[in-house]
Amino acid sequence: MENKTVAVPAPRASRGGTLSLLKEKPDTLIYTALFAATMVFHVITAARAVTFSDSGDFLMGVALMGNIHGPGYPTYLMSAKIFSLIFPLGSLPFRMSIYSGLFAALTTCLLYRVVFRMTHSRTGGAVAGLAFAFSYTYWYQSVIPESYSINTFFIALLMVLILRWERLVGEGRDSSADNTLALIAFCYGLAVGNHFSIIILVPAFAFFALDTDWRRVLAPRNLARMAAFFALGVLPYIYEPVAAFRGAAYNYGDPSTPIRWIHHMTVYYQRGGLFKLPLKLLPARFWRFFGTLTTEYPYFFWLGAVGLIASFLKRRKKYAVFLAFLFLLSALSVMTYRQIEPVLRAHFYYPAYMIVSIWIGYAAAYLLRAVRNWGCRRDSLVAGTVATVLASALMLCPLASLLIHYDKVDKSSYHFAEDQARNMLDTASDDGVIMVDSDNVIFPLLYTQYVEGYRPTVRVVSASAAGVPGFHGQDLAAVNPPGYLGDKKDDSYVQIIERNYGRLPVYTSDPTVIQYDWQWDWLGYLDRLYPVGAATAPIAPGPTAVRGANSAAYKDTDAREAILLPRALLAAREFGRKNWEKANRIYQETIEEFTRGIYVPTLYSCGTFSELYELWGQSLNAVGRYEDTVRYLPAAREIEPAFASPALARAYVMTGDYSSAIAELEICLITNPDDITSRTDLGEVYLMIGELPKAQVELERAIEVNPEDARAHYILGLTWLRLEKTGEAREEFQEAADLDPDGNIGTLAREQLDKLPPE
Repeated sequence: MENKTVAVPAPRASRGGTLSLLKEKPDTLIYTALFAATMVFHVITAARAVTFSDSGDFLMGVALMGNIHGPGYPTYLMSAKIFSLIFPLGSLPFRMSIYSGLFAALTTCLLYRVVFRMTHSRTGGAVAGLAFAFSYTYWYQSVIPESYSINTFFIALLMVLILRWERLVGEGRDSSADNTLALIAFCYGLAVGNHFSIIILVPAFAFFALDTDWRRVLAPRNLARMAAFFALGVLPYIYEPVAAFRGAAYNYGDPSTPIRWIHHMTVYYQRGGLFKLPLKLLPARFWRFFGTLTTEYPYFFWLGAVGLIASFLKRRKKYAVFLAFLFLLSALSVMTYRQIEPVLRAHFYYPAYMIVSIWIGYAAAYLLRAVRNWGCRRDSLVAGTVATVLASALMLCPLASLLIHYDKVDKSSYHFAEDQARNMLDTASDDGVIMVDSDNVIFPLLYTQYVEGYRPTVRVVSASAAGVPGFHGQDLAAVNPPGYLGDKKDDSYVQIIERNYGRLPVYTSDPTVIQYDWQWDWLGYLDRLYPVGAATAPIAPGPTAVRGANSAAYKDTDAREAILLPRALLAAREFGRKNWEKANRIYQETIEEFTRGIYVPTLYSCGTFSELYELWGQSLNAVGRYEDTVRYLPAAREIEPAFASPALARAYVMTGDYSSAIAELEICLITNPDDITSRTDLGEVYLMIGELPKAQVELERAIEVNPEDARAHYILGLTWLRLEKTGEAREEFQEAADLDPDGNIGTLAREQLDKLPPE
């Protein structure tokens, strides 16, 4: 048989070239546009220097390949190190900020894919992706050296993969579907290697998978494969003991033994507040979350509610339940964390915000579909015009976020953490000890020392981390100088200072830790502390200049804290010296400047300044300005909604508002049941209004917590006296007199004893 050669015609050249290709594959253009738009603005606003919170910790881990705070973030550290080597432009903080921006851009594209797959609306997908990319908190956290954008990337990637698996199952492509299950398990393992908190979302993904095809998911072969691939995914955790054995210069937690490794991975040293929020506070915190949406998605936050409803209007409710499940798991688990809400918002709310962004995309898809359905019965030109206008308006929503948030998240000229750290180090002597109690202070300091090599001989000690393996401070806590009679009730911060300030230059950077029996030298960004009566020589204050302090640009609350810290420390000195009017003036000026024009309260600065409000209230009360305390202190709830103040309660009592005093003290005791002062104050208020049984209960609880509290014994004695139980009253007055023989309470107790009839 003769072979014939058949000529194959050459493919025709596409008339439109690239434009034609993009028309045939519009998703290519959309992915490119979404990635580019997100990446460009994240590069422009990326930090060039160390920032606050955990930024310095991550930078030390990448630079030194050491261990950072738990759970250690090995997936982030190893991948970020590789990126820093292949992208050698700019400073290390800039490279790591670009790394965060890269994953933010990828997350934008993945969210587009999720919404498009669920709604078949490209506009809805684009709106969702960009709404999240330019929401305040996420943008704020993805232009700095942080792990949040890689975490959202993994969540969005897992959603894309499980939707792909659903499609493959529906198409009957069994082999590809099983391989996708294994890939999901592997990616979940990698995500756990970035932060184990993603485990909280397992029930939502399990629901989706089991609802789709439970037999396939639970097949022994697939279960075994998923377990194996998940184990592969979490292998990066081996990095932690390896780094410890390697002798890294920075080795938080020192996970060189199995127990320490487990402690490190399970955040043993930081999990004190996990699931510890009193349940009475949870409903208010939950509803306040929805108030934050007005600043995350200005003008269009309501679309989230429309999208939530629209998702449940679909005939198949699986996607709606899946998204609602993800939202509740990510939101409620975080809200039970006993931490101030500005920290929760900045560090932990972003997965819930991502689901809200998806609902916003759902709303866009629903509204466009409604317009198209309406247009089917009308003139096609009119319908097309209305649909185009609506789509354009919906795309303007993320643009509104971009324009409103741009100057508020821009970190390109953000040198506040860097300058604060250098000013502190320049102020301290070479053999000095700087005491710190805030991530906003310690991590910029350590980064400046460890990575930049600036003044490494100054010791930086966090009292709360002094017992963590691999951290400074244990030796200072063990010093026992001659004549030291420290109160066992003093916290570790005070104890370390008092054990060492007679032999070393000791400085405090915390304006909220004050003892009346200290001598103070205000040095700007630090206060030098001495024992009472110690011989001192005048010391000139250190540098206080901070770049950008006088600019008109918006400053977040962390930047404001850095600018105002010297004044807050000056107020602490005056408070410690009992110069109340000077302290009041400085507190008022400092707090008013801090709170003026805040867009969103952020991170640990709000915790510091809510405590400054309390100190201001105590200082006002000390000179009888109770009306001013009542006027000013409630404003603290603008930066910390759960603010509760014994000073405010005392002012309510002194102005005759007993019901408000009781309400304030009850909040104090919900957040801290062992607060002896608040418990005793509550008992005293009940005594004043004649609620004697309630007074008895509260005072006995106070004494149960601290039997050596003379004031509680004295007020309980007054309560027994009002109840006409003179025997019990005598016992309490005698106990108060014995506990405070030289103090005011002891004097009052003896006067009451003298008035009692003989036994």
